[in-house]
Amino acid sequence: MGAIGRTALLAMAVSALLGTSGEDAHASALDDAVGDGAFVTAQEGDQNFDCGNTRDLINVNVLRTTRRETCSGYGDTGFTGYGTSAVGGTALGPQFTTAQSGEQNLHCGNSADMLTLNVLGTIEERTICDTEQGLGRSDGRGRGPGPGRGDGSGPASAVGGTALGPQFTTAQSGEQNLHCGNSADMLTFNVLGTVDKRTTCTAVDRSGELASHDGFHRGKATAESGTAVGPQSATAQTGSQNLYCGADEDLVSVPVLGETRKDTICAARKGH
Repeated sequence: MGAIGRTALLAMAVSALLGTSGEDAHASALDDAVGDGAFVTAQEGDQNFDCGNTRDLINVNVLRTTRRETCSGYGDTGFTGYGTSAVGGTALGPQFTTAQSGEQNLHCGNSADMLTLNVLGTIEERTICDTEQGLGRSDGRGRGPGPGRGDGSGPASAVGGTALGPQFTTAQSGEQNLHCGNSADMLTFNVLGTVDKRTTCTAVDRSGELASHDGFHRGKATAESGTAVGPQSATAQTGSQNLYCGADEDLVSVPVLGETRKDTICAARKGH
């Protein structure tokens, strides 16, 4: 059995192991078709955003203007999360494997493009990912947490797969974990053109100190890298207000009389 076959079987075994609970959100992908790459996302809880991420296999922009604008909205509830697990598969191209559990986990504006060729053109990418936790906690019907329920987030587990291209493996558990504006592009040629990427990622919690009186707890986040031909990023965030933003892990970037701009704003605020 080849390495890819063994990886697929391992991924299936881990998938079964992690997805035994009926309360868990679970996602897995195996044998993805050739295309733009693979997204594997599991989300459980309140205000988990996975938006504005790109994983193009081949992006050719010649004498054109390409614009991408993603805006992901606003929430004001206090639902608790039980736990998530996500297992990557086998992809001929870039791959994202993301597990988010809890509240206000943002995974936005990340780029894992495999080949970008921009000649005398303009590429503009705008991602705005904004979430706000209102005053107090809610059971989703405008009331406080039910008796004995507490307000916590379960564990998040992400296992990367096998990818011919860049790979992101991200697990977030807790509250206000931001993973935004990160780049793991494999090969970029920018000839007499402009590449402009802007990511704004904001989480605001105005719940004050109520969480400390409701049995609040945070599950453990674990992220395990897969096998990738290209840049690789594995991130696990557990706790409160963890920011991983604006990291550049590009493998090869060749600007030939071109301009590249990357701007990331990442903020988590704890109010009263």
